[in-house]
Amino acid sequence: MERWLFLIPLLPLLAFVVNILLGRSMIRANAHWVAAPAVFGSFVLALLVLRQLYTTGEPISQHLFTWIPAGDFVVEANLYADQLTAIMLVVVSSVGFLVHVYSVGYMHGDGGFYRFFSFLPLFVFSMLMLVLADNFLLLFVFWEGVGLCSYLLIGFWFKRRSAADAAKKAFIVNRVGDLGFGLGIMWIFAVFGTISFQEVFGAAGEVATGTLTGIALLLFLGACGKSAQFPLHVWLPDAMEGPTPVSALIHAATMGTAGIYLVARAQPIFELAPTALLVVTVIGAFTAFMAATIGMVQNDIKRVVAYSTLSQLGYMAFALGVGAWVGAIFHLLTHAFFKALLFLGSGSVIHGMHEEQDIRRMGGLRKYMPVTCWTFVIAALANAGVVPFAGFWSKDEIILSAWVSEHQPIGQIASVVGLVAAFFTGLYMFRLVFLVFFGPERFDSTQVHPHESPASMAVPLVLLAIPSVLIGFVGFPPEEGPIHSFLEPVFAHGEEAPTEIASLVLLQEPATQPGEETESDAEQEAEAGGTAVDEGAGEEEHHVSTATKLTFAVLSTVVALAGIAVAAANYRTVRTAEEVVAIDQRLTRGSYGLLFNKWWWDELYDRIFVRPFRGLSNWLWRVVDEGIIDGAVNGVAAGIGAVSQRLRHVQTGLVTNYALAIALGMVVMVGIYLGFFSDVFR
Repeated sequence: MERWLFLIPLLPLLAFVVNILLGRSMIRANAHWVAAPAVFGSFVLALLVLRQLYTTGEPISQHLFTWIPAGDFVVEANLYADQLTAIMLVVVSSVGFLVHVYSVGYMHGDGGFYRFFSFLPLFVFSMLMLVLADNFLLLFVFWEGVGLCSYLLIGFWFKRRSAADAAKKAFIVNRVGDLGFGLGIMWIFAVFGTISFQEVFGAAGEVATGTLTGIALLLFLGACGKSAQFPLHVWLPDAMEGPTPVSALIHAATMGTAGIYLVARAQPIFELAPTALLVVTVIGAFTAFMAATIGMVQNDIKRVVAYSTLSQLGYMAFALGVGAWVGAIFHLLTHAFFKALLFLGSGSVIHGMHEEQDIRRMGGLRKYMPVTCWTFVIAALANAGVVPFAGFWSKDEIILSAWVSEHQPIGQIASVVGLVAAFFTGLYMFRLVFLVFFGPERFDSTQVHPHESPASMAVPLVLLAIPSVLIGFVGFPPEEGPIHSFLEPVFAHGEEAPTEIASLVLLQEPATQPGEETESDAEQEAEAGGTAVDEGAGEEEHHVSTATKLTFAVLSTVVALAGIAVAAANYRTVRTAEEVVAIDQRLTRGSYGLLFNKWWWDELYDRIFVRPFRGLSNWLWRVVDEGIIDGAVNGVAAGIGAVSQRLRHVQTGLVTNYALAIALGMVVMVGIYLGFFSDVFR
């Protein structure tokens, strides 16, 4: 595969070029026949990469060309695929392909059909290049490419003011994070003299902790933008203004996961910066909790799923913060499929309800849309973390990993927050399920005629439902699952790897030298955290006891089922939209206004940032631009005009006046000569 690695991103790029150049004039409604096969080809090649890495364990690299040869600053354009890259390639290309297939039916008849199928493969290309990059600068270029594509796709229906505003909001908020990422790359080059992943990670141990902490925090600021972590989370719910397939691609497989990938890729830096890991944990846990609470009272079907995405990305972030690197990527993998299914299922409902998105005006759709209903229920169970669906295995692993982490007490706090958010997840997901698919109909059946989606939309739902059920088993058994052994080389970084590794097997620097720890110390740690400690060469392995695993598995399942039970008891037979609001208000007990208005973040940012900067911009425009800059330029022009007006009176057009002027000039010149240069008067 070393020779053909470049084809993975090249195929979607070629699809973009062909459709954008020929789509309007020649291809038009057949643009999907160019884009979808290209992305499918990338998916097949990604599977081959995954197979080779699973078989050999050796990373694959391919040199393309020297990009920037400038003295000591030399940047190579190389592609690099290790086990982490392989998982990302499969996620991006598989979900991307199914989104392309789904879009054939969803976007049918749209005037911008060819344009949509130009931007969609460009999005896939940018994300594929992002995960294949072997240095920070190349990653940053396609990081920006993903941002550009999100702007184009969120604002696809640009004639709608809300879509145009949402696209601008996503672009601007992400610029804040990207500024931090860019500064982090500059700092990396200043410290290491290189931006190559392997060289930077290899030398990270020789750099001061404070410097690594600063770099890590700047990188995480970039991750907060792309993965919508607080406080840069506000763009993601508004991204629902784009077509529903775009929402699935952004939230499930591409832009939303880019920040998680960045932190996981920079693991050697973050592991040596405990303060940065603390910040990642706090931000991730808070985002998971906050988004889950907001999702409980939203009424737009896509916004409920969007806040679910925010919450699940928070889980991934705090998993990274507590050192559960494999658990975070495991959840990224499972989340990609069930979240894509939730978004595409939402699009199927919207399509069948003639563009209605308010869940208060739905109900009883199960009999009209059986395929959409049951695939959506599967995705909801996976998202809620109900055993044996995919989300259970990865979410439970994150919660348990946080509890037994060496990063305490923040790890246990994050674990508790994760359990609380899991309850809310079960509640808001099945509030959505019951209000949409069950109970009495709350729409006018004489005006709205619900129907199942066409095969091009229904088949991707079924295909996504399969991994939503089964893919969690790649992490079973918890300490010896295929995904744990597969990702082991990525997070070992040259150290002698333990015989068993998982996100539940947490590695930490020894408090004492090897051989100095006593048996009683190990017993005390086992009693305190339910772990047994084995000595290793410079590391300690914390193996979680079976009792602890079972306890947390039962606990997380019970919590999720409790949330589902509350939703069933309250929303199963709702008859009117007003009753939905009344139940929401009763369950939230006085915090309904806060949650319905999304914790007032948009209003707060508007008051703190938007209005002051708008006022500053207006002042700069009127005072500096118009008053000073334009005033100076216009003043010079006015001065020259005034002088010209005075001088124009000299030109009378009379020959006698000109003769008199010549004579007077001659007299003056002769006088000057005689007075200053002649000896006549001396």
